[in-house]
Amino acid sequence: MNRPSRSMRKLLDSVATNNEMAALDVMRATEQIKDELLRQRLLNLIHRLNQDANDLRLARDDIQGGAIKLA
Repeated sequence: MNRPSRSMRKLLDSVATNNEMAALDVMRATEQIKDELLRQRLLNLIHRLNQDANDLRLARDDIQGGAIKLA
């Protein structure tokens, strides 16, 4: 794997990790909120952050040898 590929994989993994950490922080804050509508909106946001993290990791895994595999 060449250097640009490794850099891209590291970047995707870093962004995925940041999304997961943000989701945890929002989850902790959501536990303290009484407004049910706001809680539901935040829970949806948490779900999207975690789904995006998963998608980023899948994209990271598709990068091999300097090329991105296309479907």
